[in-house]
Amino acid sequence: MNFKFNVVLSDDDYLELNKFIMLRSHYGKKQIGQSRVIAAVGIGALIALSLIFGEFTLGAFLMTIPYSILLGLFIVFLPNMMSAFLKSHIKQMKKDGKLPYTPSSVVEFFDDSFTEVAEDNKTELKYSSVERVSVVGGKTVYIHFNSLAAIILPKTSFESDERYGEFLEFIKTKCAEVNFYPARK
Repeated sequence: MNFKFNVVLSDDDYLELNKFIMLRSHYGKKQIGQSRVIAAVGIGALIALSLIFGEFTLGAFLMTIPYSILLGLFIVFLPNMMSAFLKSHIKQMKKDGKLPYTPSSVVEFFDDSFTEVAEDNKTELKYSSVERVSVVGGKTVYIHFNSLAAIILPKTSFESDERYGEFLEFIKTKCAEVNFYPARK
């Protein structure tokens, strides 16, 4: 065994993972771009229909102003809307009695694989199943094994800054895609 971490997660840790995936990751940036294009096409169609059915009169042109404002607001506030939706969804899942994450686990890294052991399950994965590793703000490491799921390693799980650095060097040798992201503003 090369590394062993006792990982304790909170609702905020899980929320930050999901916000990262939705808004900043390789996966999320595509989705936001697609959502913005779909909104632009939909509202553009409303504008076109408004102009056509309004026979291109001054009133028809004035009716395009609210649609344009709506489009602008949607494009600007899409990340905030997605975050709010995500927060309420996680709150609802918790209210229903099932936490959407494992609050406490032990994650061990070996030369050929790594395991996550929780109270009710054990997951063993080969490094080849890891799609990418995201290091966010020097405080959290996400090991993504698909576009929606990742193992979360908060920096508080590391014994020291030196051990954190050693782990980053180790994971770079095991996973082809390791990306570093600045802290969120």
